[in-house]
Amino acid sequence: MKEIKYIFFSLVTLIAASSAAFGSEILKLPATVVGDNYGFTEGPVWVDHKGMWLFTDIPMNKIYSLDTDGTAKVWMEDSGFANGLGIDQDNNIWIAHHCRKVSRTTPNGKNSVAASRYNGKKLNSPNDIAIRRDGTVWFTDPMYGITFKGFGCELAKEEQPVRGVYQIKDGEVFLKTGSIEIPNGIAFSNDEKFLYVANSADGVVYRFEVVGDELTNKRPWVKIESGKRPHPTFGYIADGLQVDRNGNLYVSGGHEGFAIFSPEGKQLELIQPDAGKSESPMAGFVSNIAIGGSKNNQLMVTVGNQLLIYDIK
Repeated sequence: MKEIKYIFFSLVTLIAASSAAFGSEILKLPATVVGDNYGFTEGPVWVDHKGMWLFTDIPMNKIYSLDTDGTAKVWMEDSGFANGLGIDQDNNIWIAHHCRKVSRTTPNGKNSVAASRYNGKKLNSPNDIAIRRDGTVWFTDPMYGITFKGFGCELAKEEQPVRGVYQIKDGEVFLKTGSIEIPNGIAFSNDEKFLYVANSADGVVYRFEVVGDELTNKRPWVKIESGKRPHPTFGYIADGLQVDRNGNLYVSGGHEGFAIFSPEGKQLELIQPDAGKSESPMAGFVSNIAIGGSKNNQLMVTVGNQLLIYDIK
């Protein structure tokens, strides 16, 4: 009976994956490949007042800008192995560095460290950022930069007792939860009543209720259904997150691709980008996702060595 159920489940999810490959109700397919010679792309964000995208290349230790004409330039050399990026209402760029810090770059280009320690001990490896309308900055702190050679400044033991979700408020760092095994992507719902946090240990995105500055009522919310078996090395992954104007949640799923979920948690679509010709084990690995463009109708997706842009219908 279990085998029959598994076959049925696989057929259903395969049909869903196949239909997404040939059409989408939300995105125009296929994507435009705007770059395919990077190390490992991450952290996309749209900088509206500059009319450009920013994204990171972690192993190459750089942050790039991408203009609307498709020109990519180095925006920050020696980026501290930057991963996730965010922009606040004052146009400051916030950067999560695998070199165990979070920094802020002002519109005039001045960069300063905003967080590097909690309770007197070093952070692990800040990964991704979400910024609330009140100006507080929330970030995840797993262990990738101090665990994998070439993805951070040093290999080291974790000093923090938990891999936390933190808040920076009025210059201070506060631990909000340590209940996620490997916290990764992070995003607020449009009304900011909920915070979504991806757990890369099991591929589940958890939803917290936000009450003031506190997180309550944690519950497993969504997990990509692709019909694929776990990747032999990476397993099921939940990585970068994005919420669109309709409240849909976009979830990056590593080698499974990325999925779009309704505000109620129903999987609407699964998109599995072409990995291209790269033979890297990270080829086709969807790490992060962001909405932007001059008309706010584009979706940038970072996929291993590639950088893709979809037009939103």
